[in-house]
Amino acid sequence: MDYEKLIKTRNSTNYFANMMDLRIIEIKKGYARTVIDPVTKTHLNPINSVHGGCLFTIADVTAGSAASSYGIQVTTLDSHFNFLRPGLHTTKLTGEATELKHGKNISVYTVEIKDQDDTVLAEGTFTFASLGKPIVFHD
Repeated sequence: MDYEKLIKTRNSTNYFANMMDLRIIEIKKGYARTVIDPVTKTHLNPINSVHGGCLFTIADVTAGSAASSYGIQVTTLDSHFNFLRPGLHTTKLTGEATELKHGKNISVYTVEIKDQDDTVLAEGTFTFASLGKPIVFHD
């Protein structure tokens, strides 16, 4: 698997993540890491904490990137997500996904979202269904 090509393809074709300035920075077998740097006002809710939807999107994109590391298209089937701490005065967000189970049809990943101080703001478990189609790479 050409992980650099996979990163480039996923970064160029995930328009919602691009709108949030979310970038995939690493993918390897069963693993992915993403980042938003810097966090801006567009990522915040009315109390100036990182918006919960932003944290969840980071988790979904990060876990989906790890699940796609096998070169097959996947879709989110289920998730369980915990908001642990408010993201107040946050300047950077990093998502990290690791594999719990890789199966032919179903795969499961854990995700942590951390701030610039490595404080875990949120964590979750994401389940993906394989679509059975290879990922089409873009140049």
